[in-house]
Amino acid sequence: MSEPRPLFVDTNAFVALFDADDVHHDRATSVIDGIRDRNLPYGPIFTSRYVLSETATTLLYGVGHRAAAEALRTIRASSTFNVLEVTASLFERTVEQFTAYDDQQISFVDHLNAVLSDEFDIEYIFAFEDDFRTLGLTRVPVDTGDAM
Repeated sequence: MSEPRPLFVDTNAFVALFDADDVHHDRATSVIDGIRDRNLPYGPIFTSRYVLSETATTLLYGVGHRAAAEALRTIRASSTFNVLEVTASLFERTVEQFTAYDDQQISFVDHLNAVLSDEFDIEYIFAFEDDFRTLGLTRVPVDTGDAM
């Protein structure tokens, strides 16, 4: 196996992991299992509090409070996920990038994910949305074919 590559986890990957009815649930589970079993070359794994907030809200309205709370507990208790801090300067860079993409419908949190990935030299993002290709990131498993 090749050298591990840093990976950022987006909201829709977390939602797919914790919502068994999500269309991407099986693929998301395969990716996490592959990383855990060291069959996929990713690590360390990062996310942000903004992603956790978005994940909890999405699960709350889509699945229910219990699922949202359990997802937060599981992610926060796991040694697998590293939660990156968003400094004032990173937040300002995100505002600038969000403003510059006035011809796109890309969420603020997705822009923040791209800014954090740039800041921490993370090329790969565990996500299913097309927006991340626009933002210059490689999506796992969509673009890489991992865990197909």
